Amino acid sequence: MESYYTYYDIAEKLNIGVDTVRRHVNKVKKELDLNPVKQKTVSSKGSLVNCLSTDDTNTFINYFETKEESSDKNDLLTTSRYGFFYIIQLIPEFNPNRVKIGFADNVEKRLKEHQTASPTAKLVGKWNCKRAWDQCVMDSITRENCKLVLNEVYEGDLSEFIKRTDDFFANMPKPENRVILSEHSPMKKK
Repeated sequence: MESYYTYYDIAEKLNIGVDTVRRHVNKVKKELDLNPVKQKTVSSKGSLVNCLSTDDTNTFINYFETKEESSDKNDLLTTSRYGFFYIIQLIPEFNPNRVKIGFADNVEKRLKEHQTASPTAKLVGKWNCKRAWDQCVMDSITRENCKLVLNEVYEGDLSEFIKRTDDFFANMPKPENRVILSEHSPMKKK
């Protein structure tokens, strides 16, 4: 029986967000001949989740790491270093404290994707965010007074989610800020 890795397993191995895995698998699946499947896993408690076979996982990880190390700053993995962290109420009329949190390059498009399954889903807030901060923001705002439903869906007091997110970003630099290179840095062009 073939082994499968969930997109969450792959995200953990690469130390990136699961949305990044999902987005890039979709972009390169034809090129790399990847065959994503939905499987029930122990970690998903019987729910169908996106997975790749062991071979496809290794191919994707190798490709991702190779592209990430690439010096070409215009490749597909570096074009979207910045985007938005968002909070979406999935079913506000039924459970206003159930939210989907995550990172997206285009929040309005992401909201529309959620509205295909939850037509009344509503954007609660979005914050300018570096892609690299995605998992840190999630860990920070879900550290207390909330419960994980599945994937990036949580239940908790909506106002607390917003306050913790505001507090997180209040302590972060503006995403577009760059650290100035030392004149002694080997990265500085001569």
